[in-house]
Amino acid sequence: MKLFMMMYGGPSPARLAAILERHGMHEYTSFSGGQGSGRTGKREGSRAWPGETTVTVSVVPAEHADALAAALEQEAEALPAGERLHLAVLPTDRFF
Repeated sequence: MKLFMMMYGGPSPARLAAILERHGMHEYTSFSGGQGSGRTGKREGSRAWPGETTVTVSVVPAEHADALAAALEQEAEALPAGERLHLAVLPTDRFF
């Protein structure tokens, strides 16, 4: 199993759920209103640093991880200017 942590900054956070659903991953949790700083700049929901991040996590069977990661990478590369999608894939020893 792999834990997918997806961080999306933009006006359409539901796009992550749609990608997961298309790949048969129906279990996920999303957290909206995230703020922080990273390699693409700050997002603090303020006039100086507009925007917020939605974090979506899903535990994915190992046999589906590569295909889903590739689909998310393609989505990230195709996003319009100003939108961001980042992915961290972490090993998961146990999930219940």
